[in-house]
Amino acid sequence: MVRGAEVQGAGLDVGFVCQGWEPDVGGVESHAADLACALMTRGHRVHVLCLDYAEGREPYSTHDAEVGGVAVRRMAYRYHDHAALADVVSNDRANDVVLAWLAETPCDVVHVQHATGFGLGALRSIDEVGQPLVMTLHDYWPLCPRGQMLRADGTVCAAPEPEACAECLRGTWPHLMPSTGGRGEGPSGEPIADDRAAAAARTEYALECLRRPERLFTPSARAREVYARAGLDAGSIEVVENGIEVAELAAEARRLRGEPGDGVRLGVLGSVLPSKGVLELARAFRAADAPGLTLEIHGNLPPYHGDSSYVDALRALAAEDERIRVHGPYRREELAGILAGLDGVAAPSRWEEVYGLTVREARAAGLPVLVSDTGDLAAVAAGGEAGIVVPRDDEAAWVDALRRFAGDAEAREAWAAAETTVRTSHEMMLQIERAYVEVIRDATGVMPALVHPVEGMEVEAPKKKGFFGKLFGG
Repeated sequence: MVRGAEVQGAGLDVGFVCQGWEPDVGGVESHAADLACALMTRGHRVHVLCLDYAEGREPYSTHDAEVGGVAVRRMAYRYHDHAALADVVSNDRANDVVLAWLAETPCDVVHVQHATGFGLGALRSIDEVGQPLVMTLHDYWPLCPRGQMLRADGTVCAAPEPEACAECLRGTWPHLMPSTGGRGEGPSGEPIADDRAAAAARTEYALECLRRPERLFTPSARAREVYARAGLDAGSIEVVENGIEVAELAAEARRLRGEPGDGVRLGVLGSVLPSKGVLELARAFRAADAPGLTLEIHGNLPPYHGDSSYVDALRALAAEDERIRVHGPYRREELAGILAGLDGVAAPSRWEEVYGLTVREARAAGLPVLVSDTGDLAAVAAGGEAGIVVPRDDEAAWVDALRRFAGDAEAREAWAAAETTVRTSHEMMLQIERAYVEVIRDATGVMPALVHPVEGMEVEAPKKKGFFGKLFGG
């Protein structure tokens, strides 16, 4: 294959480091796949390094495939070798896989979509070989190994705090903490005396690694605020609102929607996790006892860091009340049919939601939304014009909102009719493409020659170094 690093005017070679890739499912996977497709329409090539969770493969072994025109290398990894909290963010064997991939896949820029499994130390390794580097902060995993800044006791964290992190992580993964059998070593091999020191060292290392990329992206200003509170410079983080492809989804949902039936159906879409507040919504639903209202729950029901009690409690409520219907996971191609059968979609999240994909898809399909006032969700309800914004963890307020949603057909129609604008993947890609070009220009001193030049940026034939040139100064 001829690489963009060797041919002028042939677009960019972009490397993605991801937690998964098709057919793996998840919000990050969907976002990255949509971005890859949009980049390819501009003449760029995308190369992916991701995890492979399949059983039976030798840890850290790799295998290559092509998926939809994207070159994909999967690294076998099942989080099998974590013996200290430091191992969550620093993984030397994974770093070796990353560097070998880069040696065989000269990239103009590497875009880390998620570093779970690889560890944030991968950012160090990529940066230290002189590779232009950017990263999207899709969630709070770099700050919180649990991912959502939500403690084991249900407390929402404003920022990492060593004492609180130590207690929370000791309850989640006791085998990683020094006081309960974890290896007493920090991310850089330094001796660690206690749990508080382990948590502090992990956070300090994570923040240092996050300062390595030339550009950080995050989908919302609210998410940027969380990272700024943790110690990153807000000016180093560019807000890039996710783009989603909803035109066909919305048209198909409208086509499939039948005549209004009896009752009102409120949906919750996406994985059932404690941070998402689905169990709390189900409890408020029972307390509301709104005539004709059913709660339709669609999504994965995984254990949360090995604990299935949250999902078990939800299933128990559904077993007691036939109006609570737990449907389980769905495929992307089934989404239009699901939306067509609903009268609204709720997102009762308890964490600082970074984006809120499911309610944006619902709005594109013409459905009103009920959302908590966390993270970027309130923006989806357009200040109440497209639905109801409910204070986080306020069961009484959720009871009132559910009763109003069920009983006020006129309000539902008005919310559904509210104008909504959803950013497309192409629009998102153009912003990211510009950032790629700026980062490459700043790193090399020249402009890359593109198939489709970026508007307003002068094109100049580059003199780019390949990977080994960067590594050895050639």
